[in-house]
Amino acid sequence: MQNDGRIKILILLPNLISGGGQRIVVNFLYNLDRTRFKPLLLVQERLGAFLDEVEKVCDPDEIEFLQDRPYKRSDLPGLIARTIARARSFDIILGGLEGRASTSGLIAAKLLGKPFLGWIHIDWRPFSEEVSWRQMLALRAYKMADRLVACSAGAGDNFSALFNIPRDRITTILNMIPCDAILDAAAVPLPPEHEKLFDKPVVLMVGRLEEQKGYPHLIEAHDRLIKAGIDHNLVIIGEGSLLYVIKDQVTRLGLDDTVHFLGFQTNPHRYMARATVFTLSSEFEGFGLVLAEALMCGAPVVATDCLSGPAEVLGGGEFGRLVPPRDPEALAQALGQLLRDPDMRAQFSARGPERARQFDQSVVGKEWQDLITGMARGKA
Repeated sequence: MQNDGRIKILILLPNLISGGGQRIVVNFLYNLDRTRFKPLLLVQERLGAFLDEVEKVCDPDEIEFLQDRPYKRSDLPGLIARTIARARSFDIILGGLEGRASTSGLIAAKLLGKPFLGWIHIDWRPFSEEVSWRQMLALRAYKMADRLVACSAGAGDNFSALFNIPRDRITTILNMIPCDAILDAAAVPLPPEHEKLFDKPVVLMVGRLEEQKGYPHLIEAHDRLIKAGIDHNLVIIGEGSLLYVIKDQVTRLGLDDTVHFLGFQTNPHRYMARATVFTLSSEFEGFGLVLAEALMCGAPVVATDCLSGPAEVLGGGEFGRLVPPRDPEALAQALGQLLRDPDMRAQFSARGPERARQFDQSVVGKEWQDLITGMARGKA
């Protein structure tokens, strides 16, 4: 520990790209009590949309980059060695995102006799089919972690079953959001060039343009609604490898005038607050952070009922509509009902912020800080 009694935490990330895991780590750092903890965020690559944001929540001595260029596989031995060297003075090592940075931290923890805490952000039962054998091998090493934290009960259950890790070694701590900061961000005016999009009803989705998010199903649902005469815009915030694939689908269906891609936005909450309906069409999730954020903004929500995540956020359907994944017809019906029914939208809008407060950093942050304190003192 520090001479002043603070617990020193080394937090590891591969980069700061605009993913949900990185966003959650930024929320964690924003909330961390600096009177009790001394963090260092050790990032392997100086890369990503969250670079500016993380520098706002961290003091200069709380963040360090191991290299300024994109990662190559041949870099890994050197990154592991530098992680080991950096970890020597810390009380606990937190793997902030499943992957190479956390694997480096786990190796360092075992060599140095430090406690290692791994963070599970995704439901690995379906996601395991989309990653390399190297990634799966690294995750099997999580058996050596002192403790794991899953962002939802479902994600923890499936990780335990998939990797044969006792469930009682996985603590469920739901993802946290900064509720008051979200409200402040939601009140910021839209950029003038985007205001006209909201002259008609808007269905909004925020998420990386990757296969996991199920965008083709959302585009098909939007097409069905337009053909049914339900006039609205579909606004998509996010970036990713499937941008041009999705744009090709939009063009092929003749939807270029009603589907709008806004790219990455540092403040998605001002769009959530003005959306007629917020949707998440994912094929799988760990938690679904944007759902909690949308609830805080008062947006009525329609989400797919993945194996884990959305049903826990939405209280089994009490705080938003749930539909089966990969089912454009069911998604279109739920979106259409909300677009046509202002009373139903008002009911969900009124209940959303109260639900979102249960994920506030003041509530969830205490669970994290108690767990880390216990591990650092050898009690967890």
